Amino acid sequence: MTTAFKSQSIWPEITSVVRDAKTPCLVAVAYFGKGASSLLPLPKGSRLVVNASEQAIKSGQTCPDDLLKLLRRGVAVFSVPNLHAKVFVVGRAAYVGSNNVSHNSATTLMEAAVRSTDPDVARSARKFVKDLCLDELTPEFLRQLGKLYQKPKFLGNRKAKGKMEGTSSRPALPRLLLAQLKPTNWSEREQGLHETGLSEAKKHRRHSRSWIIDDFSWDGKCPFQKDDKVLQATDEGGGNVFITAPGRVIHVTPKERVGNRLVSFVFLERPDLRRRRIQNLARVIGCEVRKLKRGGLVRDRSFAQALLGTWAATL
Repeated sequence: MTTAFKSQSIWPEITSVVRDAKTPCLVAVAYFGKGASSLLPLPKGSRLVVNASEQAIKSGQTCPDDLLKLLRRGVAVFSVPNLHAKVFVVGRAAYVGSNNVSHNSATTLMEAAVRSTDPDVARSARKFVKDLCLDELTPEFLRQLGKLYQKPKFLGNRKAKGKMEGTSSRPALPRLLLAQLKPTNWSEREQGLHETGLSEAKKHRRHSRSWIIDDFSWDGKCPFQKDDKVLQATDEGGGNVFITAPGRVIHVTPKERVGNRLVSFVFLERPDLRRRRIQNLARVIGCEVRKLKRGGLVRDRSFAQALLGTWAATL
């Protein structure tokens, strides 16, 4: 068990140990620049969490093409927009330091890191990364982000305006809602509104392979917005309630009057994964079933993180 402070040759060491790794690695690093897939040649089965927000892509700090290269190697890639940590877990060792995965970090900047083989440190670092594996990126989505990528411009440090905030200990999460649903038969009018909405929704797809477009109708005021994450809890009677994997809202139709009701259609893009019985899901995330039967916005962050994380890839 050793702990060592590293201030020189950080990247040659990390690159070497990652290349020689016999087991999947776990990495959470804010920025993953152009050429980073060679700097950090993660083996198949690894998980990588980065900041792949549009801002990070447009500024050139994260390169979608290099993330795609890792996906092709069998690495699962996730995004957390407010990520700033740099944590690398390779075998029994954990590296925690200042270094992003970039040419600038490897050749220009002064970096420092601590390497530890303390089992408690490695275990905590591993859990830290796993807990961030919530929003998985697909090849289709990364190709779309690639259209936004611009070469980075290093203009030096700028002083932040306003009051300094404390460091966040939580990943930024999308708005997450639970939709409580029951199977219904649509009228001819509703069928027509649905078909029109579906045609528009298809224009906003980010994924194709292993993802499907799902939808449901909603009466009255519609709480769902584009880019929300939604889990559908469908009551099929006889105590059988099934919950789908989280889907991203890609289109919501304007309210239309159908008889004496105002009806909207919500279209989602979600992974093509099996639904889970509500009792099984409650047991997995450690909550009461009644909590999963509440509709609307999930305001409990821990609960939202558990719901998103339960469908994430596992090692």
